[in-house]
Amino acid sequence: MSGTLRPKTAFWRGLRLRCAWCGSRRTFIRHWLGKYPRCRTCGLEWRREEGFELGPVALNTVITFFCLTVGMAIGFVVSYPDIAVWPILLSCIAVAVLLPILIYPLTFTLWFAFDVLAHPPDAAELAEARAALAAGWEHKAP
Repeated sequence: MSGTLRPKTAFWRGLRLRCAWCGSRRTFIRHWLGKYPRCRTCGLEWRREEGFELGPVALNTVITFFCLTVGMAIGFVVSYPDIAVWPILLSCIAVAVLLPILIYPLTFTLWFAFDVLAHPPDAAELAEARAALAAGWEHKAP
Protein backbone atom coordinates (compact mmCIF):
# COMPACT_ATOMS: atom_id res chain seq x y z
CA MET A 1 0.00 0.00 0.00
CA SER A 2 1.41 3.34 -0.92
CA GLY A 3 0.70 6.72 0.61
CA THR A 4 -0.87 7.31 3.95
CA LEU A 5 -3.89 5.58 5.33
CA ARG A 6 -6.77 7.91 6.10
CA PRO A 7 -8.53 7.36 9.45
CA LYS A 8 -11.97 7.34 7.81
CA THR A 9 -10.83 4.58 5.44
CA ALA A 10 -9.17 2.50 8.16
CA PHE A 11 -12.13 2.62 10.54
CA TRP A 12 -14.66 2.02 7.76
CA ARG A 13 -12.69 -1.09 6.80
CA GLY A 14 -12.58 -2.17 10.45
CA LEU A 15 -16.34 -1.73 10.83
CA ARG A 16 -16.84 -4.06 7.87
CA LEU A 17 -14.45 -6.68 9.36
CA ARG A 18 -11.82 -5.99 6.71
CA CYS A 19 -8.11 -5.48 7.07
CA ALA A 20 -7.58 -1.80 7.90
CA TRP A 21 -4.30 -1.76 5.99
CA CYS A 22 -5.15 -3.47 2.67
CA GLY A 23 -8.97 -3.50 2.78
CA SER A 24 -9.25 -7.22 2.08
CA ARG A 25 -12.07 -9.40 3.32
CA ARG A 26 -9.43 -12.13 3.77
CA THR A 27 -8.31 -10.56 7.01
CA PHE A 28 -7.02 -12.27 10.15
CA ILE A 29 -10.52 -13.32 11.28
CA ARG A 30 -10.61 -17.11 10.98
CA HIS A 31 -14.03 -17.73 12.53
CA TRP A 32 -16.12 -15.82 15.05
CA LEU A 33 -13.86 -16.41 18.05
CA GLY A 34 -10.63 -17.37 16.26
CA LYS A 35 -7.96 -15.52 14.35
CA TYR A 36 -5.15 -16.22 11.94
CA PRO A 37 -1.85 -14.69 13.04
CA ARG A 38 -1.79 -12.44 9.92
CA CYS A 39 -3.98 -10.86 7.30
CA ARG A 40 -4.23 -13.44 4.55
CA THR A 41 -3.84 -10.78 1.84
CA CYS A 42 -1.21 -8.28 2.97
CA GLY A 43 0.50 -10.49 5.57
CA LEU A 44 0.54 -7.95 8.42
CA GLU A 45 0.38 -9.49 11.86
CA TRP A 46 -2.50 -8.30 13.99
CA ARG A 47 -0.41 -8.75 17.15
CA ARG A 48 2.09 -6.05 16.32
CA GLU A 49 3.21 -5.50 19.91
CA GLU A 50 2.95 -7.16 23.31
CA GLY A 51 -0.39 -6.61 24.94
CA PHE A 52 -2.28 -5.89 21.71
CA GLU A 53 -5.24 -7.93 23.01
CA LEU A 54 -5.83 -5.42 25.80
CA GLY A 55 -7.06 -2.83 23.27
CA PRO A 56 -9.87 -4.94 21.76
CA VAL A 57 -10.92 -6.13 25.23
CA ALA A 58 -11.08 -2.53 26.49
CA LEU A 59 -13.02 -1.45 23.39
CA ASN A 60 -15.41 -4.37 23.84
CA THR A 61 -15.94 -3.40 27.48
CA VAL A 62 -16.59 0.26 26.67
CA ILE A 63 -19.13 -0.59 23.96
CA THR A 64 -20.89 -3.11 26.21
CA PHE A 65 -21.11 -0.72 29.17
CA PHE A 66 -22.34 2.07 26.90
CA CYS A 67 -25.12 -0.17 25.57
CA LEU A 68 -26.03 -1.27 29.10
CA THR A 69 -26.21 2.34 30.28
CA VAL A 70 -28.37 3.42 27.35
CA GLY A 71 -30.60 0.35 27.76
CA MET A 72 -31.11 0.98 31.47
CA ALA A 73 -31.87 4.65 30.89
CA ILE A 74 -34.43 3.81 28.21
CA GLY A 75 -35.96 1.15 30.45
CA PHE A 76 -36.27 3.57 33.35
CA VAL A 77 -37.76 6.34 31.21
CA VAL A 78 -40.24 4.05 29.44
CA SER A 79 -41.45 2.33 32.63
CA TYR A 80 -41.53 5.42 34.88
CA PRO A 81 -43.16 5.86 37.44
CA ASP A 82 -43.48 2.11 38.13
CA ILE A 83 -39.94 1.03 37.24
CA ALA A 84 -39.95 -2.46 35.70
CA VAL A 85 -36.92 -3.72 37.60
CA TRP A 86 -36.99 -7.40 36.58
CA PRO A 87 -37.43 -6.88 32.83
CA ILE A 88 -34.70 -4.24 32.83
CA LEU A 89 -32.40 -6.46 34.92
CA LEU A 90 -32.93 -9.55 32.76
CA SER A 91 -32.43 -7.51 29.57
CA CYS A 92 -29.20 -6.06 30.93
CA ILE A 93 -27.92 -9.50 31.90
CA ALA A 94 -28.66 -10.79 28.40
CA VAL A 95 -26.88 -7.81 26.83
CA ALA A 96 -23.92 -8.17 29.21
CA VAL A 97 -23.49 -11.83 28.25
CA LEU A 98 -24.27 -11.78 24.52
CA LEU A 99 -23.00 -8.43 23.26
CA PRO A 100 -19.29 -9.00 24.02
CA ILE A 101 -19.44 -12.28 22.09
CA LEU A 102 -21.31 -10.72 19.18
CA ILE A 103 -18.90 -7.80 18.76
CA TYR A 104 -15.70 -9.75 19.46
CA PRO A 105 -14.35 -9.80 15.87
CA LEU A 106 -15.44 -6.21 15.30
CA THR A 107 -13.43 -4.93 18.24
CA PHE A 108 -10.30 -6.66 16.90
CA THR A 109 -10.61 -5.17 13.41
CA LEU A 110 -11.39 -1.72 14.82
CA TRP A 111 -8.45 -1.85 17.21
CA PHE A 112 -6.20 -3.03 14.40
CA ALA A 113 -7.35 0.04 12.43
CA PHE A 114 -6.43 2.26 15.36
CA ASP A 115 -3.09 0.48 15.71
CA VAL A 116 -2.01 0.84 12.08
CA LEU A 117 -3.02 4.51 12.19
CA ALA A 118 -1.13 5.17 15.42
CA HIS A 119 1.90 3.07 14.39
CA PRO A 120 1.99 2.60 10.60
CA PRO A 121 4.00 -0.43 9.54
CA ASP A 122 7.56 0.42 8.57
CA ALA A 123 9.44 -0.95 5.58
CA ALA A 124 10.88 -3.84 7.61
CA GLU A 125 7.45 -4.93 8.86
CA LEU A 126 5.99 -4.76 5.35
CA ALA A 127 8.93 -6.76 3.98
CA GLU A 128 8.47 -9.37 6.71
CA ALA A 129 4.74 -9.56 5.87
CA ARG A 130 5.51 -10.10 2.17
CA ALA A 131 8.09 -12.77 3.06
CA ALA A 132 5.57 -14.60 5.26
CA LEU A 133 3.04 -14.60 2.41
CA ALA A 134 5.66 -15.81 -0.04
CA ALA A 135 6.60 -18.63 2.35
CA GLY A 136 2.98 -19.79 2.40
CA TRP A 137 2.42 -19.33 6.14
CA GLU A 138 -1.37 -19.58 5.64
CA HIS A 139 -1.14 -23.22 4.63
CA LYS A 140 0.74 -23.99 7.84
CA ALA A 141 -1.78 -22.25 10.12
CA PRO A 142 -3.76 -24.52 12.45
